[in-house]
Amino acid sequence: MRSLPIRTHQPEAIHGVTTFTKCCNFLGNLVAIVLYYYLTIYWCDYYFTFDTVISMYLAEHCGWANDRVLKESESHERAKSGGNPDLSLVEKGIYRAHSNRSPKLELGCIAAIVGYREDPVIFTKALESYLDVKGCQFVLTCIDGNDLEDQKMVEIFQKVFSNGSALLNLPVPLVDIALQMDQNSKTWAQDTAVIEKCVALAKQTLLDNNIHLTGPDAITRLCVTQPHMHKKGVMFTSFILCFALSDLLNIDFVWTSDSDSWVFKDTIDTTIRTIHGDEKCAGASTALVVHNRKESLVTTLGHAIYLNELHFARTFSSAVGASECQSGPCAAFRISALRPELLAWYKQTVFGNWMVINEDRHLTTRLLLRGYRVRYLPRVKTATESPVTLRRWLLQQVRWGRAGHIEAFVHPSLYVKQPPLFFFGALRREITALILFTTIMSYVLVGVSPFLRFQPRDFLLKFVFTAVYLKVRNPINPSWGEWVWSVPGAIFGMVPGPGVHAWSFLTMGTSEWGTSMRGELEKKESKGWTELKKKVWELGFFVGWMGIMGAMVGRYVSLELGLDVWGMALYMGVGATAMWGIFGGWLISIKE
Repeated sequence: MRSLPIRTHQPEAIHGVTTFTKCCNFLGNLVAIVLYYYLTIYWCDYYFTFDTVISMYLAEHCGWANDRVLKESESHERAKSGGNPDLSLVEKGIYRAHSNRSPKLELGCIAAIVGYREDPVIFTKALESYLDVKGCQFVLTCIDGNDLEDQKMVEIFQKVFSNGSALLNLPVPLVDIALQMDQNSKTWAQDTAVIEKCVALAKQTLLDNNIHLTGPDAITRLCVTQPHMHKKGVMFTSFILCFALSDLLNIDFVWTSDSDSWVFKDTIDTTIRTIHGDEKCAGASTALVVHNRKESLVTTLGHAIYLNELHFARTFSSAVGASECQSGPCAAFRISALRPELLAWYKQTVFGNWMVINEDRHLTTRLLLRGYRVRYLPRVKTATESPVTLRRWLLQQVRWGRAGHIEAFVHPSLYVKQPPLFFFGALRREITALILFTTIMSYVLVGVSPFLRFQPRDFLLKFVFTAVYLKVRNPINPSWGEWVWSVPGAIFGMVPGPGVHAWSFLTMGTSEWGTSMRGELEKKESKGWTELKKKVWELGFFVGWMGIMGAMVGRYVSLELGLDVWGMALYMGVGATAMWGIFGGWLISIKE
């Protein structure tokens, strides 16, 4: 019987960006500012139409670039021999026994899933999706809690993975140990030393608990529990264990996902091969579809946003290999690139506040700061859950908005380390929403639009182009029943968008998760004054913004009717009061 060769990790050389490249990117950024200025000031009558056309082209370019990289990966694999073991070989304890084994086995991957008190049905489906997925050699599930209520998820894991699996309970979260060892260290080298000590501890913990990765009793699925912390804490534990498994199994890639998301047969395999085909690529993420899209009107509209606006947002900068965010449910990483960044990622502070809400965006930012490429794969999909109520959906949008602001403004050096299109995308995301907000406020208060002008033809062309592209070219290829929601979904996202953008910017130092898992024990009703104050803090901005939108519609209608100033004031007052009444009543009455 052969033993598995254990790899001792050697930190990879820092993947830097040359001074010449930084200078070129800086000059390109100046050009991007000029182009954006002319687009918003001189072409403002058809701004959204032009923006949609550019987004469509970049979405196509993103797909072409990924296809080219995937073909290069396949060519590289055919030219090599040997590879990592698949699940059956691990269980038999046979590794690299035949030099002529298919090179497709080379691209091993660890699937790492994290969760907390997830809905049992959803969690079961999520785990079952890994039973026949291609390209996965090991499944690691980390549960953020080890109380009696958390055992339900453990039982589901044991039921789905009844063979070749093991359980491990960590009495102390690994991140607590890491921070204790850290002792306020600031340099990259010291951070790396702390991570290596944690990895060594993880290996020893596996050994102490008789968890074997070789021999006849080798496992290929592991469930880990720890005292409850938060998502960032359990992600740290998951990554450390992945690093240990990577050393022990000679696996170079990790796929990360959440307990409410599931993969399709080729999701992991295609993602890993794309990363492998580009040596400068440190990670990639896939497109997202909503598996509970028929559960409520909010999820149906949310699914339409995923297919349209989110698709364009992700492919924009990814056309040059600089995706701004690897979404938590569908991200894969090259372990050698991720490893030295882990502790600094966890310790991120903004304005003196330790951050927990932007875990996926900041991890992507740290890779981009090193000069790596990060790709978005629109032709590969992962199914995830969308919030089922308007309150939860708005909280999610605010959290995403805060994360976007933080990563856009806190790391300015990022823009000279990535192509100018990445900077243009940041301008487009941050400044356009601000312009929309100020334009609407100015129109409501004084009746003048200082920047953009409301042109019905512009919005009509945007919606038409988006709907046609969705049906003809979107890789997800939605059904006609899903397609008809594209325009309502776009409106659903656009109406609160400027208000969400402004509120998330003003409160971006707030580190609140907002949404929570949907397990039965997490569905508790809170009553009284405390709950009302919480709802006003979370959603009061939305009620106020909808009143402003009502006043805007009132002014527009009164101008079209040619009313005098008093008639205009009446229409604006009625519009604002009606919206405040409707959504104020909604705010008071909502339970979840």
